[in-house]
Amino acid sequence: MKGIHGLILGLGVGIAAALFNWAYMTRATGDIDAVAFVGIAPAKDLEAGHILMEEDLVPVPIPAIPARRLKDFAYLYSDRASIVGMRITRPIPGGSLLLQDDLRPPPPKLRFGGQPVGNTEEIAMFIPIDVRTIVPSLLEPGDMVSFVVGAPTPAVSNPGTAPTDGSSTPETASLGGPQVIGKFKVLAIGNRLSSVEVHRAYQLPQGQENILTISVRLENGRLEPKAERLWKMLEATNFRQVGVILHSREASGN
Repeated sequence: MKGIHGLILGLGVGIAAALFNWAYMTRATGDIDAVAFVGIAPAKDLEAGHILMEEDLVPVPIPAIPARRLKDFAYLYSDRASIVGMRITRPIPGGSLLLQDDLRPPPPKLRFGGQPVGNTEEIAMFIPIDVRTIVPSLLEPGDMVSFVVGAPTPAVSNPGTAPTDGSSTPETASLGGPQVIGKFKVLAIGNRLSSVEVHRAYQLPQGQENILTISVRLENGRLEPKAERLWKMLEATNFRQVGVILHSREASGN
């Protein structure tokens, strides 16, 4: 228990010191060059979703030297007009600096489904893709793609039963060439739910680029015909990775 009390006391002292330093800098900046940043008025505790108003904001003077680095994370008070009317994305206690992350929209989420129409529902299907044959960074959610699925590997016949006249075995005769199945709308490329630029802006790691999430329809409890055909081909090939064809964005309206 003594350790817990000591921790609480230490936190209290730290918070008090931070408040004292802020007050000291505010007074001291009358004698040194300072840059004013946007802060939240001390009497205002803002909840997530609050729309910023002029009266919510106060200037917070910061000495010019540390202010150079702070410009990458906070807002200049002289630019406050550009953020009035914006909605904050997380709670901000009064007396805090307003940071750029406080107004940054949350990362994109996987969105599909919506309200079912009759007995038809939009669902997400995960497809293993061969990243050796495509450039995943060129794909974006909303793109229309088709899949190139190779025929199942035929069973190996008993060498003793192979025909001697050069004709095909039944397994070889049914092999055929690769099939193109589509079109499908892309929902995600691995864990990426947006363009590469937006994904990087949130400093999110890119992973599992060999899995493509696509939108398919469930009709009366069954996969729509093209999705059912794709799934059967995947089963027949033991879920071997498939190739991807990207359709024109202009033709798709993207």
